[in-house]
Amino acid sequence: MYQIVNESIFNRRLLFDETAKDMDISGPTVEKDFWVCFFLDILFHQSQDATRFCFKGGTSLSKGYHVIRRFSEDIDLILDWRLLGYSRDEPYDKRTNTQQEAFNDVVNEKTEEYLATSLMPNLKSLAEKYVGESVRFHIGNDDRQTICIAYPRLFHDSYVIPEIRLEIGALAAWTPFTNTTIQPYVAEFFPRRFKQADTVIRTVQAKRTFWEKAVILHKEAHRVKGKVPERYARHYYDLYMLSQTPTMDEALADVELLNTVASFNQKFYHSSWAQYEDATLEKIRLVPSSETTARLAEDYLSMQDMLFGNKPSFDVIMEGLGKLESEMHELGAITTSFPAHEQ
Repeated sequence: MYQIVNESIFNRRLLFDETAKDMDISGPTVEKDFWVCFFLDILFHQSQDATRFCFKGGTSLSKGYHVIRRFSEDIDLILDWRLLGYSRDEPYDKRTNTQQEAFNDVVNEKTEEYLATSLMPNLKSLAEKYVGESVRFHIGNDDRQTICIAYPRLFHDSYVIPEIRLEIGALAAWTPFTNTTIQPYVAEFFPRRFKQADTVIRTVQAKRTFWEKAVILHKEAHRVKGKVPERYARHYYDLYMLSQTPTMDEALADVELLNTVASFNQKFYHSSWAQYEDATLEKIRLVPSSETTARLAEDYLSMQDMLFGNKPSFDVIMEGLGKLESEMHELGAITTSFPAHEQ
């Protein structure tokens, strides 16, 4: 990847343009994807705390597992809370909801300080070795746990913002995880132009992301006030797409992981209305109210430029999630009726 940065502007743009034509997506999207992979390689293989991060979320499903066809400017990453001075199990200590909120606030403050004073300067120094001062870093104005990287763009597009967002939080779990291999789209079509076409990234296993998406949908199905956050339709798309792959079977075979995800959310992100205690195989809800569904349909329509390849209609997605919910309930009923024999 690194020699591509030093290609002439003409050659680099030509590579991005040709890749975009072959994939039927925009040149700015191909360009941004390249920089996403470039900075992930720096973070996981050159940064001072390279072993303390794990890749997660929708972008990992797209780049690491190839189970969805959605582009995202946001890169979700987990920071090992031991880097902030906590033991492996200390955050799990029993606390009241008020005490847990106070603990979370302290963890978040420590995370923000680490990102601003340690990680961002380190990444900036490393990036400038390859790109010079044409790359700019700053902490997100709307989220102090986000490092924003403005890369030197070759295209001007009103939709694709020439900035990558590393959203890094410590209050997340990353087990089970594995190593995935990611590479930029341009390397798939022009592999001979790369000495290093890919990079190996520590990544949360897709079956955990399956259950995390399911628990998000369960929470939204119980929302009684306020609107669903913007761009939340992506979670419905992601879970539907996962349900069309072997990842669903892996997840359904590991129901304990669902319980782990729900319990984590109940502890660290307690909500009086989310009903995480009912996020079980027998009771989980994936389909929201008709009012919420209508809002999500509009949200899904607005994110079409982020999708490529197979773009299922929102009706198909909701129908599929309804079937998935029923399948989970049926499996839960069977599991309850025929408990495992004690050893």
